[in-house]
Amino acid sequence: MNIGNRIRELRLARGMKIADLADAVGIDGANVSRVETGKQKSFTEQSLSKYAAALGVDVAEFFTSTTNDTTVYKPSKDNLVYREGGAVFRIEMLDVSASAGMGYIQSGDVIDVIRSIEYNNEQAASLFGGRAPDTVKVVNVRGDSMAGTIEPGDLIFVDVSISSFDGDGIYVFGFDDKIYVKRLQMVPDKILVISDNPKYKEWAVDQSNEERFYVFGKVMLSQSQAMKRHG
Repeated sequence: MNIGNRIRELRLARGMKIADLADAVGIDGANVSRVETGKQKSFTEQSLSKYAAALGVDVAEFFTSTTNDTTVYKPSKDNLVYREGGAVFRIEMLDVSASAGMGYIQSGDVIDVIRSIEYNNEQAASLFGGRAPDTVKVVNVRGDSMAGTIEPGDLIFVDVSISSFDGDGIYVFGFDDKIYVKRLQMVPDKILVISDNPKYKEWAVDQSNEERFYVFGKVMLSQSQAMKRHG
């Protein structure tokens, strides 16, 4: 069990922001962010007791989980489904849009599944490698800041087992309660947030604002939903 994920899970269940928890524990918000994203992996008994008191739980609660470790979604049921002729690999499409633009405010921290897409095991292996079905989610993209790579209305397939920066690439991440899909690139002392559409300016995540930043997953694939007229 990842203690940082469990702390985040408990915080969200109580409707607390990172700043609220930081104030209750008596530390800086950046420290809470490092805990929740797994950058801080070791804890003293005293620090765990402070988090437990702030969240109104026993320390033992940090070693149990009632949901998947990536709590941005609520899975509907088992994702490996058995049909006549064998098992199929089912990917859930979440009821949320990631913004490739100025940001999209999500309605809540738990997102219900609205439908799913099924693949046979051979297709799944080709598309997703050895990933487990419940680590791959599909979301819709709004906005045009990634145009040229990901267009408005495209579907993106996201590896939600990745909850921190895991090398340069395209990510779905939260910043100030908004969800974005952008290219992230590590440079000394900060992460650049890059739009592939040159009309949008890049910005950065660094020590001054990292407590406002949280990775939901890394984009693996995209699928166009463009409609073409043929007569």
